[in-house]
Amino acid sequence: MPIPRPTGLFPPSRPARAAHRRPPPHAADLVVLAGLVLLGGCAPPPQPAVPADRPVEASAEARALRVPLDDFTLSRLDIHTIEYAEDLLTRACMRGRGFDWELLPPPARTDTDPLHRRRYGVIEPEVAERYGYHVPPPAPDQQAREQVWRRREALPPAEQRAAYGPDGQGGCRETARTRLAQGIPAVDQQQLNGYIGDTFEASQRVPAVVAAFGAWSACMKAGGFTYRTPLDAANDRAWASSARPAPREIAVAVADVVCKRATGLVATWSAADQAVQLAAIAAHRTDFARFRQARDAELRAARQVIGQTGPPSKSTT
Repeated sequence: MPIPRPTGLFPPSRPARAAHRRPPPHAADLVVLAGLVLLGGCAPPPQPAVPADRPVEASAEARALRVPLDDFTLSRLDIHTIEYAEDLLTRACMRGRGFDWELLPPPARTDTDPLHRRRYGVIEPEVAERYGYHVPPPAPDQQAREQVWRRREALPPAEQRAAYGPDGQGGCRETARTRLAQGIPAVDQQQLNGYIGDTFEASQRVPAVVAAFGAWSACMKAGGFTYRTPLDAANDRAWASSARPAPREIAVAVADVVCKRATGLVATWSAADQAVQLAAIAAHRTDFARFRQARDAELRAARQVIGQTGPPSKSTT
């Protein structure tokens, strides 16, 4: 029986496994707004993950990237907090049925793979040099989470039924999710996703960004590569044909990063992103107040469960 696993909890580097996860109430709806759906829809879709290798530590530039909509959505670490609370409730329920339950690692203090790291395509030289447009391997903390999910997929049938119900839609997991969802206001996921997608697309039409795209394209052409925008380069179908990046892919990605820096494209695009999102928030204050209320309520519920059960014994940082 497939194990329900929450969608949107992991970066675009894990599309195949993420597809099998069923979201807890509200959490996955909000996390996509933090950028995952954006990365999978409007920004360049990720190429296949490169086989395990030493992860590249996120750069200061990547860590600094933020957008105003972050104030209304769940970060990846917020999602991990909610998952951890759900796990604690699930474990209590499972123990009541005579089984144990392995917890996911507790939420870390720092995200090893910042959510907006690839928002504007590849921006880090080392990532470009080693992986091109392929997704780097997950960091150790992400691998640890995946290992727990894999072990859950191999649970004996009796434990699976206790955890997920006979049809995969109930059991202790559903009991835990229902408990966490109590008192959390409903939000319109599609509406919020619409704001995210629309503002990202609008940022690309800002005259300063259009001009920066032109300068970037000219820089790339001078290096022997013809692409109109960085999204076109990242979305080149040729990159998906191999498990590891070919020399040309590496060359294009390296030139991409060089040209982004030479033209100041990321700073220009980020500024436009900020302005467009702030305008959307100002024009739809009531909607965004509801989004913030739902996010805050879900985090309070999760933190209350963790506080009542006891703080995590260690950090994953």
